[in-house]
Amino acid sequence: MHHILVVDDEPLIVRGVCNILSELEQTHIRYAYYPREARRIAEESRIDILITDVRMPGMSGLDLALHVRELWPRCKVIFLSGHADFEYLQFALRHGAFDYLMKPSDRETLLGLLRKAMDCIAEEISEQAVMDRTRQQVKDARPLLIEMYMRKLLSGDADALGELPEQLAMLDIPLRSGSPLVLLVGRIDSWPMHLAPKDRLLLEYAACNIMEEYLQSFSRIVSIKDGKSFVWLVQSVSDDEESARHHLYIREMLEKIQQSVRQLLRLPMSIVLSSPAVAWDALAYEYRAMCVLLQQGIGLDEEIIISGVAKQETADQDKLDGEYDYIEDTVGKLRLQLETREREAFGRTLSALFEWGQKTMFVGYSVQLELFSSVSAMLLGFMNKRKLAQKVGQSFELTSLSSYHAHDTWGDLLDYYLRLGETLFDRIEEERTDQKREIVDKFDRYVVENLDKDLSLPRLADIVHLSPHYLSRIYHRVKGYPLADYIADLKVGTAKRLLASKDMKAQDVGRMIGFEDMSYFGRFFKKHAGMTPGEYKEAAKSGRLAISPE
Repeated sequence: MHHILVVDDEPLIVRGVCNILSELEQTHIRYAYYPREARRIAEESRIDILITDVRMPGMSGLDLALHVRELWPRCKVIFLSGHADFEYLQFALRHGAFDYLMKPSDRETLLGLLRKAMDCIAEEISEQAVMDRTRQQVKDARPLLIEMYMRKLLSGDADALGELPEQLAMLDIPLRSGSPLVLLVGRIDSWPMHLAPKDRLLLEYAACNIMEEYLQSFSRIVSIKDGKSFVWLVQSVSDDEESARHHLYIREMLEKIQQSVRQLLRLPMSIVLSSPAVAWDALAYEYRAMCVLLQQGIGLDEEIIISGVAKQETADQDKLDGEYDYIEDTVGKLRLQLETREREAFGRTLSALFEWGQKTMFVGYSVQLELFSSVSAMLLGFMNKRKLAQKVGQSFELTSLSSYHAHDTWGDLLDYYLRLGETLFDRIEEERTDQKREIVDKFDRYVVENLDKDLSLPRLADIVHLSPHYLSRIYHRVKGYPLADYIADLKVGTAKRLLASKDMKAQDVGRMIGFEDMSYFGRFFKKHAGMTPGEYKEAAKSGRLAISPE
């Protein structure tokens, strides 16, 4: 939909231009006789194309164009001039005017120029332009994207691991997918009293930079912030260097790094160093083990250094902790899939969680109870938030959400959750359909009660606080026909009834259904009724028409 504004202090010119432009599809045409009125229109709604006279009382077309371009920088300006004033036009073209026409101008020339302007607008938002902007946005967001991806790897996300070579290349991460890693986790042990959050964040990143300064001469490094800790993923600069030697270099630097952080930042820092060669697929396990050791060590002392994490005494607990983390992460994914209405993905995720629950050797009664409690609590919380519990409970038995032993087998429990999920998705879709009907009914009433007002798509969209495109799509989906057809049929039906049953002039009838321009009303009525308003009125009086109430 292109929004076009026509401005000229000669009404005849305005009407002529508007009549020609009405032949164009997907356009919303407005007009003004004075620059001040045009400014008001531009301040209230988007203007894609401005057609304006150069010389007008009170403000020149050049000044008006500059003002509109300030509000809508992409607006294309076409000047109409009845004067051979090329200095004006040269100035306009130098300041961003799209083109100009000398008055009077023929229909084909004007339509051709308008189509050229609309093509230019379309070109500016073409796929290439969108892709260029997207690439720049990805570049600007690269640090955040790297951090998000690395967190997925550290959490054990299988999809993230499967995309490793592609993601390293796309995000320009200086690590090799075919080489093992060394992992470091560091944390500030204590902070000075009354330190502002922004100052604490600054000092954390300063400590991170100190680490990188010491290691970057012989290492490739990627660092991320994860909660209260910093994590460094490190590889040797040389492909040929032995993992053990590189690990030794790093270990020998850790004490100096601690000393520098203490001297420069006056902060105690503890560091955990992984085993020498951590495979990418073992990264999540190693990281969880390091976090356990770091947490235990900080409870004992400050500025500790723990090297070589693969210790048997922490392995069993770490694996068990991992099981609980997996349940928490998966239940979070299930809730997100409910929120985003991913019906099939929800079923797959839930089934995979129960399959894991059956196969993993670490799952005992307590972990099974944790899984049941987590999924049930998530489903109840979702229903309460959306105020669905009472409605769902009318057709679905919800008490089994609070009783683990109400289900005979593990498969019965999965089936119960899947059926409840289907019920929730069905109810969500019903709510969305009801909301759409309410929206459609609301602006149907508005159209009927305000037939003489501005019934343009942007105006109707403002009433229900939706975009014009989305409103048009909702209306067509709910009613089965376009919104424009409904408005046109209502206007024509009302006009027929008024022309046939009341002693009213055609121009008064036109105003009552929103037409200020009589010629435009006449063309509109003839297009839909097959005759002019006057012809219809005479036919109705003579009894040549069978008038039906509309």
